[in-house]
Amino acid sequence: MRGKLARPVREGVVGKRTSNAGTSLDGLPRGMRNLPFHDLAQNRIWLALAALAADLLAWTARLALPALAATYEPKRLRLRILAVAGRIVRTARRRVLHIDPAWPWADVITTAHQRLCALPAP
Repeated sequence: MRGKLARPVREGVVGKRTSNAGTSLDGLPRGMRNLPFHDLAQNRIWLALAALAADLLAWTARLALPALAATYEPKRLRLRILAVAGRIVRTARRRVLHIDPAWPWADVITTAHQRLCALPAP
């Protein structure tokens, strides 16, 4: 194996896809494969933000999404649920989500919005 680095084999996931929303298929946390800066301090900040984003995405999926959608990989979550044209309006002291009903995952998004609104304030 000359010229290539061997990827470490993680025990228990050989041949399986992982369902952890914070890690990629090669076991590296998302955003940590290619560091964008040359300075160590800036890369530390980048890694902290990448870890925060992964945690936020994982907790949002667990708290708000239905069981099937909560297991989606981050790329699928981004394409199906996060990158959707919609509008949140306030009327009669409540928030209403307006989304195109023809969107294939509109019911998942509206369910997630209702679940997040129903959570108690910290």
